[in-house]
Amino acid sequence: MLGIGLWVGALGLGQASAQAAFLTVRDAAGRVEIQETGNVWRTQAGVSAVALGLRTGTGRAVLQSGTGQVVVGSASKLRTYLNEADLLEGQFLLRGPVAVHVQGNHLFVDGTGQVRVDLAPGGSTLRVAVISGSSRLAIGTRVTSVQAGQQIALKTGQISEFRETDPWYAAQFKGAGTATIEATRGAVKLFRGGATPINAAVGDDLAAGERLTTDTGAWAEVGFTGGGYLRLTEQSELSVIAIDKTSQGREVTLQLLRGSAWNVVEKGQGGYKITTPVVSTAVRGTVFRVDANGLVKVFEGQVALPSDEDATVSQGEQRQQGGEAQPLTPDALDAFNLARDAERARPLVFKLDPTPASLKDLALSARSLPDATVTATIAGRTVNLSASEGTEGLFRLERLQDTLPEGDYAVQVKATRFGQTVTQTRQIRLDRTAPVLSNLRASVKGRILTLTGQVADAGTAQPLLTVTVGSLSYSWRVQGKFSVLLPASAVPVRVGVQDGAGNESYAVLP
Repeated sequence: MLGIGLWVGALGLGQASAQAAFLTVRDAAGRVEIQETGNVWRTQAGVSAVALGLRTGTGRAVLQSGTGQVVVGSASKLRTYLNEADLLEGQFLLRGPVAVHVQGNHLFVDGTGQVRVDLAPGGSTLRVAVISGSSRLAIGTRVTSVQAGQQIALKTGQISEFRETDPWYAAQFKGAGTATIEATRGAVKLFRGGATPINAAVGDDLAAGERLTTDTGAWAEVGFTGGGYLRLTEQSELSVIAIDKTSQGREVTLQLLRGSAWNVVEKGQGGYKITTPVVSTAVRGTVFRVDANGLVKVFEGQVALPSDEDATVSQGEQRQQGGEAQPLTPDALDAFNLARDAERARPLVFKLDPTPASLKDLALSARSLPDATVTATIAGRTVNLSASEGTEGLFRLERLQDTLPEGDYAVQVKATRFGQTVTQTRQIRLDRTAPVLSNLRASVKGRILTLTGQVADAGTAQPLLTVTVGSLSYSWRVQGKFSVLLPASAVPVRVGVQDGAGNESYAVLP
């Protein structure tokens, strides 16, 4: 503290610091909370003073500090210290003139300078990078000037070249994005705040702060807002830090705690960051693997490493944390991931089996790839078709849980798989009213039985008329009046009529 006090006095900032008695929230979006006495956090509302601290979930806040500003990104936290912001964790943009503390180090941004501060979860990246203007940073008793295009590592005080690769602050925050489990194999667990995990299932959304783990031989795929996905391979653990929807797509921030993650990042969709205990990456469209031990392998595009002075790993290279780039050497895990990518990329096939024009209740069957999701939408409700046991790729809907009224309906059946969609529409009629059989007459002349009557049905053009005499049956398609000739018999004659939905009426004549 003595070193910081001496530095402030030497720069003539003592008076300026005293005037900035508090921070004020000028703008906020998403989840922003302000700390109150007793370590109580309340949701920020309106223009608010920050007396003790502020934190964000998936959200963003703009704080006024004197004539300067502190822009707080998602999953970030600060406290107030000596009437200034003390940046503790997350990502921040400083617009000068402003003075802050950064994990105990005093930082002043001159004039209209812009500085970003990155304090990655787990500490793999702890840096101050100057975008424009200049800044001064006190680490202990040493004051260091950092100019535009430079960055300084907080752990070592080393200055290196800075090249902006992930300008999260340049995009307007639009709300929370999504991370959704798209496929799993084996034992995959989801931790949602409690000590007891649940079994992860396809369709589960991962909220900020939740963790996903895989057992031996297991894997899970997570898809993100705007496209792209991550495959968490066996014996791995992933934490979702934040996913922002922005005016430029989305910003994804993840933490790989152990194991290995295969990343396929959609081009043109904004930023994507994944950190490990020893290395952090910042990319905008590429295919790469990162291991918790710091190994990065790039199969397509290029990956920047903010944790290693923004060193880059290009396509066909791999790099261990702290080492030099080497030629890419694929292993068995890479072969698995590439094969799985090819499987994901298979064109979606979909066939809806023939459906009767009339049904008592909605029943459907369709065929697609085994890991597709098949749904049916009718009368404003959407239901899933279940995968049929024993027949791979067959999906069925036996009947709706709630019966729909009789009538004509358009049914839209849709198959989806990893961003691909195929849709088919059928017109059906729900009919539970049996045909009307009336005016039956039977007369015998010699060996000929003449049967007359009338059939009426609103749902089927020509219902099926069946006449059974003893062990013999005869069938015709009729609508309206009919007259048929049959062999005469002493046994009763059964007359039945069935419509296309299976509804039936019958009568027995002596």
